[in-house]
Amino acid sequence: MEEQITTGQVIKKWGIIYGAVAIIVNVTPMLMDIQISWIQIVNIAIAFAMFILACKEFRTENGGLMSFGEGFKISLGAAAIAGVMRSVVVYVYVKFIDTEYLGRMKEIVNETWRAQGMSEEQIGQASGFMDGFSSPEVTLILGVVVVVLGGLIWGAIVSAIMKNEEDEF
Repeated sequence: MEEQITTGQVIKKWGIIYGAVAIIVNVTPMLMDIQISWIQIVNIAIAFAMFILACKEFRTENGGLMSFGEGFKISLGAAAIAGVMRSVVVYVYVKFIDTEYLGRMKEIVNETWRAQGMSEEQIGQASGFMDGFSSPEVTLILGVVVVVLGGLIWGAIVSAIMKNEEDEF
């Protein structure tokens, strides 16, 4: 009998691939000190691509069959691995390598608000609220949470589309 691939094997493989791609896409603009407004759209497209490729591999290696639960587990597991990988690299970068990065990003956001016509009082209030979310530690935690939430949402969509279960009669 031919040995089938497990969800765990696929999760590890595609989680690491997804994490490596996410690190490159998200850390490169940080290293170049540029802000890309459409980066979240790119991150969603990457998530979809990784989940589709992971589910496709699992389904192909298992005789064309994959339940919704297996696909969802693969997507969520890969997202968790990728989220931890990306967030740890970003944390190390903003905590130890470029300690002024978060401050520069805060100033860019403040300038954007000024250009949109917000008063200094409004900017001060909004900026004070943002300060609670702009430490390297919070960035680490939120980075993992956001990717896992994406795995829940986008993984469910991919799994629902790609599932192929045996007909039970």
